Amino acid sequence: MRRVVSLLIWFALLEGFWALLVGTQQDTELAAGLIAAAVGAVFAETLRSLGLLPYTTHFATLAKIWKAPFFIVFDFLLVTWTLVAALARGRRVRGTWKRIPFPTEPGPVGNWQRAFGTVLGNNYANTIITDFERDEALAHVLAPDAVTAKSVV
Repeated sequence: MRRVVSLLIWFALLEGFWALLVGTQQDTELAAGLIAAAVGAVFAETLRSLGLLPYTTHFATLAKIWKAPFFIVFDFLLVTWTLVAALARGRRVRGTWKRIPFPTEPGPVGNWQRAFGTVLGNNYANTIITDFERDEALAHVLAPDAVTAKSVV
């Protein structure tokens, strides 16, 4: 029963993601999405059943997702302003590498926290998370003093 539920959840998430990315409601695109979602769901369930997808959701970290829309808009405006100002001055914009504290738990929960932190943190235009070491994230940031350069999620 767990396998069927997992397959259905993966299938629904992947089909929704496909529809979001293609941005259309045409029958041919959605049919292609159904095929891709079915293949992806079987692949994800196979990995999970073999123990190669060791993730356990950490709901306290997930609860921080409410900040994402605000940070995405803030970073878009920040990066736009930074690039327009650099263009007006005729200077090249250079970012910097920064270590951002991001404590995670060991095991599957920590795997999920790092994956979630990477996905969410890379949605912000100012920050590109490249690696995690111990309890830190290594990120390349354009404006190191911005609020989004001080926290992963």
